[in-house]
Amino acid sequence: MLRLISRLTVALAASAFAVVLRASPAQDYMLYCMGCHGTQAQGVPGKIPPLAGALSLFMRTAEGRNYVLRVPGAANSALPDAQLAATQLSTAASYGAQGEPP
Repeated sequence: MLRLISRLTVALAASAFAVVLRASPAQDYMLYCMGCHGTQAQGVPGKIPPLAGALSLFMRTAEGRNYVLRVPGAANSALPDAQLAATQLSTAASYGAQGEPP
């Protein structure tokens, strides 16, 4: 019984620790997106599409959102759905299309 209580305590502590360590959307961008899309979401011409000026346009329609979720980086993301959505919304807000209100 003591062993079970010990295991449950460790599992509970690990779960609580994981919640405390949950990254912000900006941190998730840095950890999971910036390596390919760059510090300013500019992408790499001819290789990696920019998010800046484009992501917010895709997110305006259901078809665009559906497309974005099927992009390999999003579809295969290690982030849980809620964190991925928060990261995408944050990125779209930070790097919106020109002339678009912030």
